[in-house]
Amino acid sequence: MKKKETVILRQVEEYDPVLIRKILREGIEELGMQGRARGRVTIKPNVVMAHHKIAPSAYTRPEFLEGLIRALRDTSDTAPDITISEKTGNGLPTSRIFRRAGYYRLARALKVSLQPIEEAKKKTIELKKGRIHQKITTAREITDNDFLVYAPKLKSNILCQGMTGAVKLNIGILLDRERMWNHNFNLDEKIADVLEVGWPALITTDAIEISCGGNQFTQHGRHLGVVIIAANPLAHDAVCAHILNLEPKNINHLRLAHERGYGPLDLEDINVKGDISLEELQRRTKDFDLGYKHVGEVECNFNVLSGKPYCTGGCQGVLLDWLYMIKDRKPSLWNKLPAWTVVAGKYNGDVEADRLMLIGTCTEIRGKVKAGKKRKIRGCPPSHKDLVLWFFLKTGILNPLFRIDLIFDAYVCLFWNWCKRLVRGRL
Repeated sequence: MKKKETVILRQVEEYDPVLIRKILREGIEELGMQGRARGRVTIKPNVVMAHHKIAPSAYTRPEFLEGLIRALRDTSDTAPDITISEKTGNGLPTSRIFRRAGYYRLARALKVSLQPIEEAKKKTIELKKGRIHQKITTAREITDNDFLVYAPKLKSNILCQGMTGAVKLNIGILLDRERMWNHNFNLDEKIADVLEVGWPALITTDAIEISCGGNQFTQHGRHLGVVIIAANPLAHDAVCAHILNLEPKNINHLRLAHERGYGPLDLEDINVKGDISLEELQRRTKDFDLGYKHVGEVECNFNVLSGKPYCTGGCQGVLLDWLYMIKDRKPSLWNKLPAWTVVAGKYNGDVEADRLMLIGTCTEIRGKVKAGKKRKIRGCPPSHKDLVLWFFLKTGILNPLFRIDLIFDAYVCLFWNWCKRLVRGRL
């Protein structure tokens, strides 16, 4: 009989590094991984965005990482060389988001290294199973290590059928030019491709406060009070899907990864254990709104016309994500958005509007168009940074991410980091 993958659920009600250390140490021991964290150890958290005002719940908390780092040292027979490595997903320098997340204080206190993936020495890996990517370039900390640990933040994500876990975390090992390439109908295949490079030996998930209900950067936190420990990312994500009352087989990147032989999705093939039941966690989340819906179903002053087929990971998805930023953090603006007709995808029909916006390079209207004002934002899909900037320039709408401090990060600091990487030969 094939051995079942184990996923451990442990109650942790607060961000107490001492308790987190104890729980994770026990989990590592229960998985039989004592002594495995030796030599070069890389931890990849989820730091897609961090900001005290508009993104306080989108990232793996430093208290959680402190407990994890101490637990890895407790269970190692040597002193591991630990590096935290990540790439943000918002067009901002990762170093700035590390600082906003409190990681520099953590690194100094625990004497670990921080390595933004875009600033690291790179390595290109040829893929054997790739369907979208034939090769991937990423930091050597991801490819050349002795022990790779993923520390996701359990989150809802409307670009991926409702959830981000350990498998989706892999998008964060890609550089910008590869990250947004085919971030459309092919997103789920992309995520499955990257597993060939990003395969963690251990997954420890921050689900003490989960992030759910809106945009992946700005959505609000909801208390759940659990950490999740596993050795197989697919089994881990299958259990996480059930925690959020989702069916894993309906999350396309998980289904594709399962079909490629990366792990189980059925609970009967997974040994779920710990001091809190899956049923209890499902009860806690049963009324959580994960925000996963058709962009045309969002009730706001925008008249959204969506073409077919629906591109969850592309233009329709990022438009919904942009709308959710406002709903999450600017409710006063949400209630008085200017009346625009917004089209995403290939729309069959006539359109008449005072103000018309087209989202995405491939978007077109297959019918008669009568509009007093017509604008277009290109990209396949447009990045979040481009949507925030061009919606402001073309419509005057100030998205919550349009802030002086983030503009400084996005342009001044980004240019400075680009210059440093150019000098170091790491572009």
